[in-house]
Amino acid sequence: MRLRKLVLAFCGVVFLGGCATDLVGEKADLTRVESPVGMTIHPNGRIAYVVGSNFDLDYRATDGGALYVVDLETDTVLPSSKRMGSFGTNVVLSEDARRGYTLTRDDGSLVWFEVSEDGRDIHCPLSGSGTDHLLNCRINLEYNPTHVALTRSFREVETVLPDGTRRTKRVDFDLLMIAQLRESAVTAVTVRQTEDGLYHFSHAMASLVYSASEVLWHSGETFFVTGRAANNLAAVYPAITEEGEVKGLYVRQRLNVPQAFSAYEGRGMALDPARRKLFMLNLFPNSILQFDVGGLLGGEASAEPVQARGMTTLPGRMLKVAWVGEAHGLLYLTGFSDDALYLVTPDNLEIVGKIATGRGPYELYVDAARHRLFVLNFLGGDIWEYDTTDPLDPVMVKTYLTVDSSEATEN
Repeated sequence: MRLRKLVLAFCGVVFLGGCATDLVGEKADLTRVESPVGMTIHPNGRIAYVVGSNFDLDYRATDGGALYVVDLETDTVLPSSKRMGSFGTNVVLSEDARRGYTLTRDDGSLVWFEVSEDGRDIHCPLSGSGTDHLLNCRINLEYNPTHVALTRSFREVETVLPDGTRRTKRVDFDLLMIAQLRESAVTAVTVRQTEDGLYHFSHAMASLVYSASEVLWHSGETFFVTGRAANNLAAVYPAITEEGEVKGLYVRQRLNVPQAFSAYEGRGMALDPARRKLFMLNLFPNSILQFDVGGLLGGEASAEPVQARGMTTLPGRMLKVAWVGEAHGLLYLTGFSDDALYLVTPDNLEIVGKIATGRGPYELYVDAARHRLFVLNFLGGDIWEYDTTDPLDPVMVKTYLTVDSSEATEN
């Protein structure tokens, strides 16, 4: 049985989306966080939502992943946590924090859910009350969806009433952009509520970025998409009708990567607060690149492609990057292989600090208003919180979900 799990886990890594094979076995354990890869936090600062990937297929594929709801004040996993498909990715909340979205690569799905006002409960409105899963709230996208970003947008529809008067109706919607590892796919999705309270989804896919891996919202309806074997970044945007329907997806501009790279493996991305500088991690070689993207803030793209303005090699494999602090803040990078956070200056990309984290730091979440930084550790299965009032001197505040070493040994 152990050999079979290892083979299936290998399949999930090498063939990107897992083997999509239903296993006879146990459902995901909703009482403790395992193999976490994605995290976001409710605006109230108390509730965290953590994606458990079922990376090594300890549980059966169909419902072996999980979306854990964690109360940070009591350091407990709440019973409102839900099961879902395996090989989950990141998780995002809508602007009003009443909806959330994540992806499961094994079944190629966009998973959506509703969130209670206090953030303590998540559920699929298409399932019966008391269900412990989100399996009924899935939109099939195929092509191995691996990362999602969102913003809130709208359209205005003008109609002429029978008496000849004109009426303008505003259509608001969540706009999601999704990177997919296969078929060079990028998908735009709009989600809006109809007058009777039901959710309406529309989406369109285009082949834009080879092996698309991560996506980042920039401004308006423009997103950046990077890939794991690409030769440039793409700034993409959707074509959306007055009724909020996605009809197409287009490249606004391609951002050329330095000529030294015939291809690169793009990973985490971050923007400065002014949204004029884009920072991207690369794994071949391990490096961080800076792009000047201020020209994309205007209505029209500049005539010349935006070029990389700086690059620094890194001492190891970095997976995620986040901007911490005000306008003169720092970049924080997760050093997955050496259990550390690296502090990097944004102007000259110089490493100016290194601090310890849990095992296998992966996702970063910045709570800028409260000067808090949360690090989700994949191998440790825990969350570490830092006070970043002084970005140059982060202070460890607390760890969450830490498993006692004797218990970890028994398991």
